[in-house]
Amino acid sequence: MSKALLQRNLDTPGTRLKYLRSILRLTRAYIEKKYKLPEITLKSWENSMIKISKNGIKRCVAVYKNEGLIVDESWIADGKGLDPTVRLSLGHYFAMPNEIVNLPIDADDEIAMMRDAQEFRDRYANAVVMIVSNDEMSPQYRAGDYVGGRLRPRNEFDSIINKDCIIYLKDGGQYFRRLFKDSLGRFNLACLNPLGKTAEPIIFDANIESAAPVIWVRRKDE
Repeated sequence: MSKALLQRNLDTPGTRLKYLRSILRLTRAYIEKKYKLPEITLKSWENSMIKISKNGIKRCVAVYKNEGLIVDESWIADGKGLDPTVRLSLGHYFAMPNEIVNLPIDADDEIAMMRDAQEFRDRYANAVVMIVSNDEMSPQYRAGDYVGGRLRPRNEFDSIINKDCIIYLKDGGQYFRRLFKDSLGRFNLACLNPLGKTAEPIIFDANIESAAPVIWVRRKDE
């Protein structure tokens, strides 16, 4: 474990989990509502009341990846690997190309994907990017894909009906779904995969703050 981690008191999986959540400024209640990860479970992991399992670590990695923070399972478990604050700062990679020359192919392409995402955000006003974290929108989109679009205000929603969108709800929730409008004028959000495991394949009468129809997709080089 690095001295930097010890200096920041990140010497246990629990403190590292709490640190990740603080970076993104997420509440446990928000994570429970969006990802069905019980608040009490996450609290127990963060406070080292219960030892987090490998499956628990995988679940947390998926949650934070969907929120835009790339973190290694080994970093949570043992404090090894790339610091997530470094990964959050794309400029750090661009300024030091020599540090990534010998990275494994998967890691190198992950960095390239983040670079492409940053370029997309820089190119368009009101641009947002989300990482697909599950199979809800398959087969068109796969877990690990980056999708991007330009945010539209509510008065422009009629122009993006029946399109796949990054959705921001007024309660803070974020989703990647297809946007529909019913005969009563309500906006509904639907998954594309009928065999997906999501507990809520259709969100009816969604209280949407803004939405970005997807105009950019970046997949890993496989």
